[in-house]
Amino acid sequence: MGSISVLGAIIILTGWFALIEYDQFPESKRTEILKRIRGSPVAIIVIALMPVGILINMLGNFIGSLWMVVVGATMIFIQSIIVSLLFWRRKRWKSIVLLITMILLGIILYMPFFFHLS
Repeated sequence: MGSISVLGAIIILTGWFALIEYDQFPESKRTEILKRIRGSPVAIIVIALMPVGILINMLGNFIGSLWMVVVGATMIFIQSIIVSLLFWRRKRWKSIVLLITMILLGIILYMPFFFHLS
């Protein structure tokens, strides 16, 4: 149950950070960002990492597949790292705090898997 709460914290912090930073852009910049996202398959894949990761993680928990849980958690964790790096030039201090927080939460998240394997 501990890994689910850590994963929930990663999801909430990443979503909150991205929403707050996106909300601070002027309307013209927001439409430009949306156009750029629609035109880039890589951006769409990065955005899809979290919802797909959540679905895979939930399905893995439902059927009891540890590998699906790990893959889903990894997708969410990777997106959180990418989000923290995307805002590096805009608000460096917030980005550094988010990056350090995500790394620490990632260590806590994957710690049971490392102990289970050894």
